Amino acid sequence: MKCRTDRSSGAKRYMFKKTLLIGIWALAAVMFAGTADATMRCGTSLISLGDTISVVREKCGAPDSSVEQNPVSRNNGVPRFNAVKVTLWVYGPRNGAYQHLKFIEDKLVAIDTRRN
Repeated sequence: MKCRTDRSSGAKRYMFKKTLLIGIWALAAVMFAGTADATMRCGTSLISLGDTISVVREKCGAPDSSVEQNPVSRNNGVPRFNAVKVTLWVYGPRNGAYQHLKFIEDKLVAIDTRRN
């Protein structure tokens, strides 16, 4: 009986270690999956999150389409508290994909590549 308990205990430890290792790999994959879209190539230049609109325009040229959403204003024309200017740019299609860039207060905060 004692031998059987030892074997099942060892098997449980092995399964726990195996599960833990798989969990660590899955966590690492999730952590690094979001960093893939943190940069975008424009010809020989590279843009990344935090770049300004002027830097992106200099490196990538004018966008194929753009939308500017000004801060929401009160009735007297004063912007609401914490209201920000959001600018959305789209480049493409390039190699079958569109690059969607989002700027908040003229800083690049998101790069999203989508295939149609």
